[in-house]
Amino acid sequence: MVAALEGSAARKQKTGKVLLAIGGVALLVQVWTLWLEAGAAWSRGAAESLGWLGALGLAMLQMVDFIAWNPNGILLSVARLLLLCWPVALIVAGAAFSRRG
Repeated sequence: MVAALEGSAARKQKTGKVLLAIGGVALLVQVWTLWLEAGAAWSRGAAESLGWLGALGLAMLQMVDFIAWNPNGILLSVARLLLLCWPVALIVAGAAFSRRG
């Protein structure tokens, strides 16, 4: 009986580590993709002529313009935000499984 319980705890800890790894990699990929998209909006020409603060303001202006004038802009923004949340949920679940094990 004790061996079965130890095997179950080891399985839970292994499952937790796998969930942590998957969530960490997924979060890294999501942040990297977001960084690439922000880099595309933050053009080098704007950064050279306006400085980094002006380029950041210009990128934010483009984001607000996209949300305001695109009919599905708000829905796309909310979907992007929710897609950023699922790796964090995997990381939390993995930490919970690892702690119980």
